Amino acid sequence: GGVRDPLPDKLGAFSSWMRGRFYFDELYDFLVKITHDFLAAIAGGADRWIIAGLCVRGLHGGVELTGRLLRLFQTGNIQTYAFMLVVGVAGLLYFAVSRISQAH
Repeated sequence: GGVRDPLPDKLGAFSSWMRGRFYFDELYDFLVKITHDFLAAIAGGADRWIIAGLCVRGLHGGVELTGRLLRLFQTGNIQTYAFMLVVGVAGLLYFAVSRISQAH
């Protein structure tokens, strides 16, 4: 007959751990899966709430609102545009003069 392996008799349970390569592959797969799922959940949340939510939708809302407000001033009347130019220059002058007077 064949020669029987004496190692299981001498080492007991440790022998089965050795036969299973100390279950290193199973442990490695388990830890990688947990780490991967955790990091994927964090990245998914950041993408959904920060990038898509705040950045994309926030910028879209700001641009949409600005466009709607600017459309109110677009009349096609040259006198209205000249008036808005004068109001803008007056506002800039007021701002500049008030900053200079605060400095002194």
